[in-house]
Amino acid sequence: MANEQDVSRRDFLQRLSVVGIAGLGAGSLVSACGGGGGEGGGSSSGSTSQSASQASGQSGGGGAQTVTIHPQGNQMKYKETEFEVPADTEIELVFENTASSPSMQHNVLVMNKPPEQGTFKEVGQAGVQAGASNEYVPDHPAVLAATDISKPGETVSVTFTTPSESGKYGYVCTYPGHWATMQGTMIVT
Repeated sequence: MANEQDVSRRDFLQRLSVVGIAGLGAGSLVSACGGGGGEGGGSSSGSTSQSASQASGQSGGGGAQTVTIHPQGNQMKYKETEFEVPADTEIELVFENTASSPSMQHNVLVMNKPPEQGTFKEVGQAGVQAGASNEYVPDHPAVLAATDISKPGETVSVTFTTPSESGKYGYVCTYPGHWATMQGTMIVT
């Protein structure tokens, strides 16, 4: 019963976060941070970036666009370090945990902030404080959307509306110890 309340609270906060961004003009805040559009800025993880696999059409009837990402083997890294989505669009972010080591539990927390180390650290540490009962998802103003924790072999997803302002937004795993290396960039066009 306590878990149901935690899930309901988390879902409420995620929805509130999305409404706040879309409805209260937080786009102006984001554009001040993420605007300068040159390519070649690279992702925050430094090595080669790979694009997330995306479903090629939006299911007939206006369903959400699907983006799927994976871990990089049994490392604390995402295989896909960036993905591109249109602004103000409903997407389903799917995380397929293809790792095999039991310690490789992951989530994906999408932020409404640029992919900067200070923000990754702040949100990652807040996730640890939120604890397992909250899926390591903190009640933090930078959180746009988050999946549940997935164990190896599990697939989790979250559906949310992308920011209305184009730019680069970070995503991170907030499972304890993972935030420092398991990071990526959502590029909103």
